[in-house]
Amino acid sequence: DVFTPLLSQAGFPAKYNSRGSNILAITTALLLPMSLIKNLSALAFTSILGFCAIMYTVTFINYRALDGSYKLGTGKFVTDGVLKVLPSFAKSSLWNINFSSLVLASNLGLAYVAHYNSPTMYRELKDSNAKRYATMVSIAYSILILLYVITMAAGYSTFGDNTMGNILLNYHKNDVLAILGQVATGFSILFGFPLVAAGARESLVGAAAGLGYPQLGAPKNHAKLVIVMLALVTAISINATDISLVMGLTGAALGSFICYICPPMLYVKAMEIS
Repeated sequence: DVFTPLLSQAGFPAKYNSRGSNILAITTALLLPMSLIKNLSALAFTSILGFCAIMYTVTFINYRALDGSYKLGTGKFVTDGVLKVLPSFAKSSLWNINFSSLVLASNLGLAYVAHYNSPTMYRELKDSNAKRYATMVSIAYSILILLYVITMAAGYSTFGDNTMGNILLNYHKNDVLAILGQVATGFSILFGFPLVAAGARESLVGAAAGLGYPQLGAPKNHAKLVIVMLALVTAISINATDISLVMGLTGAALGSFICYICPPMLYVKAMEIS
């Protein structure tokens, strides 16, 4: 969704620039090698690059919200008639609560899910203990909350009710800052994917061990497991074209459970054992 329009604008032949072929190429050439890495600390540098890319995108979205480039009637990217969807604020309200609010709640349930990497991060944290880990988590989530609130407010103030699931698709095709934002977002996704893959792999290995199949976690099966995981994810990615729908369903079905239900259950169980 990010690289396909960029390649099209760069003049890449359409017959070689389909969404499916790009997903396959990126998965094979980039995601697979990075997902085979076992130690998350080896991804520290790429994680920093991904964070820098996200910060650029956040800065760009806020800048465009303030400079009036997409203001109805006068914005330079609105008056030329190229935008497919114009900003609309017919339903905008600070206090309007409807079914769209449930979609937001589902997305927030997914946005704050980092639980799957918690054990690994705790193990790899230098001089790890409960206090230092709690400090790290508090700082990280505080930064996330600030970034999410600022970006959502800026994006909605720019495009209103017509804000797309992938807001970068709202911007003008000749907006240089938006093009750079698409590049930055693409790289942040690439650099962040191995962290998600590592969490999924550990969860599968743990679940398999609990069901009586500990051999799945054997070193010899590492590459096979990663390849099967990526094959399934790639198949879903090629067929699911609306990222907001995928995130909403995932957040509603899994994110809410992991964020709001699972932690109290684990706490109650731990208290019973103690």
